[in-house]
Amino acid sequence: MRKDFPPGSFFGRIYAGEELSTEDPGYQEFAEALERARRICEEYNTGYKTPDERREILGRLLMDEVDEDAMINPPFRCDLGFNLKLGKRALINSNCMFLDSNRIVLGDYVMIGPNVTIITPDHSRDPRSRRAVGTVSRPVVIEDDVWIGAGSIILPGVTIGRGSIVGAGSVVTKDVAPGTTVAGNPAKQIGVVRCSE
Repeated sequence: MRKDFPPGSFFGRIYAGEELSTEDPGYQEFAEALERARRICEEYNTGYKTPDERREILGRLLMDEVDEDAMINPPFRCDLGFNLKLGKRALINSNCMFLDSNRIVLGDYVMIGPNVTIITPDHSRDPRSRRAVGTVSRPVVIEDDVWIGAGSIILPGVTIGRGSIVGAGSVVTKDVAPGTTVAGNPAKQIGVVRCSE
């Protein structure tokens, strides 16, 4: 079962968009969650696993039921795991990294190419705050039927609209409108997605 955190807790403050650091009360719970995810990711990425074994490990990592047709090809790394929500038949290819200190939501039929990085944390602009890893985290939402090409980077706070395509190697810095194709660094619209009936 997915974890819920009260508003005043360290995680509740993350979800509220507050800047937090290693010096804030409650950070230890965050640090323990990082270690938990590292341990489970190592288990997932080491040695052969059957599809059922992979789904069981992912269920523990995400603290959620995993659709039987969803797939994450190892190796896979994430910060916490329980902030990642996989939709129906979501496909994440090999060597992806999701920094999920805030929520990452993948809709149904999302396809993510290899070597994709999705980032929710953004560090303080003040160098003194960065010494204590001052961080503001914003959620990332990838709606149904999105395809993200290999090697792309999705930055904090971005929503990628339904049916869109992100070209390989793109850096997505702002929201992508539904049904569009974007590419480049920073990613810009280069086309419209044609949907079959």
